Amino acid sequence: MLATVALIILVGADAHGFVIVPPPRNAVDNNTPLFAGGKFPLANGKPGCAESSSVCGCWCSNGTSPCEPGQSCFFFSQGCSIGCPSCDGKNARLQKDLCGNGAKPTICDRRLRTYNIPAECDTKVDKYKHNPWRAPGTAPIFDACGKAGGGEREGCVGSGAAFFTDTEYVKGGDLGSQVLPEMPSGTVWYIGQEAETMWGIRANHGGGYQYRLCPKSHSVTEECFKKMPLPFTGKQSILYRNGTRQRINSKYAYANGTGVFTADGGVPGMGAWALNPIPDTNQGDAPGTKPGVGLEFPAPCDDDASGPTKGVCSGERPFHISIIDEVKVPEGVAPGEYVLGFRWDCEETAQVWSSCSDITIAEEIIV
Repeated sequence: MLATVALIILVGADAHGFVIVPPPRNAVDNNTPLFAGGKFPLANGKPGCAESSSVCGCWCSNGTSPCEPGQSCFFFSQGCSIGCPSCDGKNARLQKDLCGNGAKPTICDRRLRTYNIPAECDTKVDKYKHNPWRAPGTAPIFDACGKAGGGEREGCVGSGAAFFTDTEYVKGGDLGSQVLPEMPSGTVWYIGQEAETMWGIRANHGGGYQYRLCPKSHSVTEECFKKMPLPFTGKQSILYRNGTRQRINSKYAYANGTGVFTADGGVPGMGAWALNPIPDTNQGDAPGTKPGVGLEFPAPCDDDASGPTKGVCSGERPFHISIIDEVKVPEGVAPGEYVLGFRWDCEETAQVWSSCSDITIAEEIIV
């Protein structure tokens, strides 16, 4: 059946991140005429959206394989400050405590900061201190699988807006956990074994992320996901469009028992968050720096900044590489059907990106 298309046209586009492996439910419309084959329409529904476009397209890299994300990069929560009871659906860049709760950042360690790194923590010049990454997991979200368009009503409004094209499957403003159908990915992970995930960045805003499990027999909620975060193994790579991989130095945020996060902790354990390893272009927040000159922190690869996207593994739009992480399925997990949740807490903006993938967890068969 052809997609029934209605358009929600909104101005601007902010951070877009999305899981590529295992394939997420959020890519449900990637088989519709507008999106099949990795295509993406303009905001008016007509062909023409290109990789160089600043406000359209969930462009991504899956090595030499086709990358067909549909609109999976448009499932997020907008206007979400740490410690607030809810997101306002509007404001991504006000750089303030959007609800006035006075929550304090729990990431002050400069090794875990991705913007304005020299700023003294929780001071006036620490402008990003209210955004989700500065206290991982404490910012509210609209939905554990993301909200189509991210905003308070249909789609998204205000600074950091995105547009969402309605299809037969999803409409702007829909909550992912309520409308996205199960999409069996054929992914089987084994108890006690390591497994690979991969995600891409359409528009970079630093911060960090976590993968979590929720049994399919339960309601897919943030509360369910929080009970079962997956440990990282410490192995992280970049996948290039030519199919080659490059191992990179990974960094993780560990809670030290008092709610404060640090980069110290050895091999990542349960509850750790991975730092987004791709630096954005310098925003000019720190004294002596200029916007657009240099990077917020060193790039993890030999970074060629001559291309149209201004960097191989850096910048605001590093969608021509993907990030591979290795996670471990804990020994105590029961075999069965699960939803794998991805949560990316941004630092530069008051936004959280979410997605959900269907996987099977099984006991390893020893022959």
